[in-house]
Amino acid sequence: MSINQKRVVLILAGLLILVCTFFLLYQPNADKVLELETETAHYQSQISFLSTLQLQVNQLKKETPAYTEEMTEFMDKFPSRMTQPKAIYNVYRMMIKTGIRVKAIDPGVEQTFFNAGNLLGTGGDSAGTANSAGTANSAGTTDTSAVASPGGAEVDPEILVPVHEMVGKVTPYELTISGSLAQIEKALDWISENEEHMAVTDVSLTYDSSTGKLSGTMSVNYYAMNGNGVMYEEPDISGITIGSKNIFGTVK
Repeated sequence: MSINQKRVVLILAGLLILVCTFFLLYQPNADKVLELETETAHYQSQISFLSTLQLQVNQLKKETPAYTEEMTEFMDKFPSRMTQPKAIYNVYRMMIKTGIRVKAIDPGVEQTFFNAGNLLGTGGDSAGTANSAGTANSAGTTDTSAVASPGGAEVDPEILVPVHEMVGKVTPYELTISGSLAQIEKALDWISENEEHMAVTDVSLTYDSSTGKLSGTMSVNYYAMNGNGVMYEEPDISGITIGSKNIFGTVK
């Protein structure tokens, strides 16, 4: 074999070694490096996301006591249960405070508006009451879908349970009323500013030119929160005169 031939063979052998090195060593490692870089970028993104979540968790830990206190104060403003005597007593108080005349009271069916930590209905009220639970719909009723069977708080409304075990109840009452515009406005304000949760869901009035007063109906939702630990006190209605044409008789 001549020298030139040997040189060609050496060159070809060198090229073969280079090609084998590229495909057998460099290429597989390059693919592995690219795969590792992709995984590293993914993990770095997850670390950044988890770090942000940790900051949010730390912030929530700081804010949770304040939210818990606000929630407790809000729930404590509900009576643990609302009975007809208590509802009638509140109507009587409203009448005394505002001068409005209540001719009849028609209680509706108690329904559930809060259960397992969730509101079961949405809506507003015509009086714009800021202290209402805000679950009455346009028809003055609530959505009772997905209501569980009666539990501990419903059996014994005055016990104290966690918020997610409390059960909110709403009972609509339709009042037949009459009074001046000022008296009716006072009645709406009285309901809006009352320490207990109430909401006016509908008002239907007509003007009586012979008396100069408005008369008609007003629908009021009374709310209660079973399981908030508030002891129920039966109102003393022994001094309230009950009439026929005028449900509370003649109030002086």
